[in-house]
Amino acid sequence: MGMMDKALQDMPRLTKPQAIVDRLVDFIVAGQFTPGDQLPTEKDLTEALAVGRSSLREAIRKLEALGIVQIRHGTGTFLKRAPGKTEVVVPLAIENESESLLQALDIRRALESHAAALAARTATPAQIETIRLELEEMERVHQSKGQALEEDLRFHLAVYQASNNPLFEQIINPVRGPFMRFFSQPAGTEPFGKSSFHLHRELYETIARRDPEGARLKTLELLDHVELEIRKARQTP
Repeated sequence: MGMMDKALQDMPRLTKPQAIVDRLVDFIVAGQFTPGDQLPTEKDLTEALAVGRSSLREAIRKLEALGIVQIRHGTGTFLKRAPGKTEVVVPLAIENESESLLQALDIRRALESHAAALAARTATPAQIETIRLELEEMERVHQSKGQALEEDLRFHLAVYQASNNPLFEQIINPVRGPFMRFFSQPAGTEPFGKSSFHLHRELYETIARRDPEGARLKTLELLDHVELEIRKARQTP
């Protein structure tokens, strides 16, 4: 990483989240990392990118939401797919304000309901088992912490992957990014996702019993709860 350190050592220290994400993407592209490669350690990245540890972690979580990296706890961060600059800039341009999110939610309804229906039709037994494991981890974290945003994301990623059409994951993930950031901000006294928590298990059950229409309708019901929570947050002083 020596040549890259020299190229980046004079960069000013960044604090703006989007600028940090952009710099991390540039680092991945310049380093010619390929899918499956492990990224440098957190310490090496904070030094190479001239950013703080918490800012770096936030940027990595955003890239995970976009399906670009995968965080393997206890192991490290791995490149999942090569980042495209337009893929990153477009979703980050969606403002974290409720009206924009409600518009994006219309796109999510169309895509995610169909992905869930396809998963119910085409998922392999191994993929259904992965959905179940991600669901149980989400439930465990939610019950202990009151919220499980990252685990919720991994559950839905497993559903997209079970559709066996990689375009769903590539298109939906960037749209989900702003929702992840929005829901990670404290608002009111009730954690986001509480009202729709039980629907995730019901969605899994429709996929496991090979019920495409049930999976489609359950996804729409879940996203209706997301809309209600966005509208409720908008009314919170």
